[in-house]
Amino acid sequence: SPAHLAPASLDFSPCNTFERKMSMKIYYLVPEDELPQDQFDRKALDIEALLRRLGVTRKLTGFQYVCYMVNQVVEDPSRLSLITKRLYPETARHFHTTRDSIELATRNVIRAVWGQADHRLLDHIAGIHLEKRPSNCEFIDILSSFLSRPQEDKEISSEGK
Repeated sequence: SPAHLAPASLDFSPCNTFERKMSMKIYYLVPEDELPQDQFDRKALDIEALLRRLGVTRKLTGFQYVCYMVNQVVEDPSRLSLITKRLYPETARHFHTTRDSIELATRNVIRAVWGQADHRLLDHIAGIHLEKRPSNCEFIDILSSFLSRPQEDKEISSEGK
């Protein structure tokens, strides 16, 4: 089936004393039948791109779970207040797994993000400097709040990474 290229951009900042910055566009090959059909699906692409910028890939089982849960919270923020009684069970039903698996896989995603050497991007997304690894609820809240902000408030430069 035909495929389309979905743009994503990465910024590279050298880790030495040079102040030179390079910017490179990267395109993901997305089969036509997997292209977003509505606004809800397009938001999922934003969440995926954000998680990738934070250093997480689909290799982790929790990647898809976190994308789904953040999408749910963006659509209805009240879901976050009942994370263990509502959001985890809904996600578990959607992915045909258990609530405990969802919770553990989400924690693994957060560990992977927190395990990155540089937390500036996560701090930027959170809007504050994080002293400790966020809980599952805090992490989902941070991502959903960031994605709900107006576009001009979301600017991520190479300084944020």
